[in-house]
Amino acid sequence: MIEKIHFYTAGCPRSHISEKNLRKVLTRLGLEIEVESIDDPKIHEAHGVSAFPALKINGELKSEGKFITVDQCEDILSEYFEA
Repeated sequence: MIEKIHFYTAGCPRSHISEKNLRKVLTRLGLEIEVESIDDPKIHEAHGVSAFPALKINGELKSEGKFITVDQCEDILSEYFEA
């Protein structure tokens, strides 16, 4: 079960599109889970994130420093739910 999703961004287009892909998959799956978008360098550092975009689910780093496609989002979320 997903309790928390943190999405770390540096404000770049790659980050924005990756976050949109994540939100699209959540909507498609009918999951009403809040995604906290974090673009504060101090919080990035405190949470151990150094490459963007980055995705943490329940505190576990699932992706860092690479574009996240819709299919990859589905794969990541399928670990928690039947997709």
